[in-house]
Amino acid sequence: MRRRDVSAEELARIIRHRGSNTSWLQIQRDTGIPRRLAKRAYEEWKRSQPREELKAARKDVAAEEFRTHLSLLTGFAESIVLSIGIQSSPNDTRDAKEVLANVWRRDRLHEVDFIPARDPTERGQRRAARQNQMLFESLQDHTHGKVRWQALDEWEKAWNTCRSDLAKFREEAREIVLNILDQKPKLIDRIVKGSGKKDAIERMMDGVLQIVWPCIVAGKPHEEFPLVQAMPRGDGRTEVTFGKGQLTEGLIFAEVDLAEEVATVCKWAAENSYKGDATSEVAKQLNIMQEKIEELEGMLDPLRLRPLILGTQCELCRAYV
Repeated sequence: MRRRDVSAEELARIIRHRGSNTSWLQIQRDTGIPRRLAKRAYEEWKRSQPREELKAARKDVAAEEFRTHLSLLTGFAESIVLSIGIQSSPNDTRDAKEVLANVWRRDRLHEVDFIPARDPTERGQRRAARQNQMLFESLQDHTHGKVRWQALDEWEKAWNTCRSDLAKFREEAREIVLNILDQKPKLIDRIVKGSGKKDAIERMMDGVLQIVWPCIVAGKPHEEFPLVQAMPRGDGRTEVTFGKGQLTEGLIFAEVDLAEEVATVCKWAAENSYKGDATSEVAKQLNIMQEKIEELEGMLDPLRLRPLILGTQCELCRAYV
């Protein structure tokens, strides 16, 4: 004779009765289920509970692990976006790998409390770099066909090309300043003596670079040049200042005419430097970098990235799904 199975509805009734300490005989009377069958079904259900609890616990752990995975990936993507940019000044000589170094050095597992403390040793840095490489590969898997990662390579190439062009730009600006000064006999000696600074000419060159650079970045040649100014001081002397940020230390002169002449030389040098061949090459690479930055910012925006990660799998997260 075929063994009768208890339905899910019947089992639920049996469980409710036993929860009230109802006897097996009373359960048989109330449900119409033979007490032996009811008891066997109840005991099988009870034995299965640890397995079900384990499955539920594993699901909870997997869900938490995937949330952490999602947080790590979106944080890594944000680090990339925040790290890329354009040179902050014409004196930035870092290569693209140096610019992105912090992306690979950050200990992201520490940031989500996976480990108790950051390991500052070389071994710890290698560990962080290895884990970040795994995250990068995971991010690429999740965004395959959706994020054009070649844009990051193109940004790196443009940065490094711009780095080389900036060396030419600085040398060209230097030559322009010296050529102008060469047309004015004894002016160099007057500037050094009048300012009391042995590095006065180098400061003028740095000042020219400082005021030309934002013009190249903005693509607006003449708006910044007037910021070379001969400004009166309260002590009766005159200071030649360079730009809004005053990153280059100004030159102070007792003679107003000399200060104004220095300011005129720097404005003239800035205008000619902006028109130079090296400037146009730098501007070209800056435009490429800006295009790639905007492209990556759009593709890696969290509002777009999170649904991509949730809807795909990588080698790291297959066990969580």
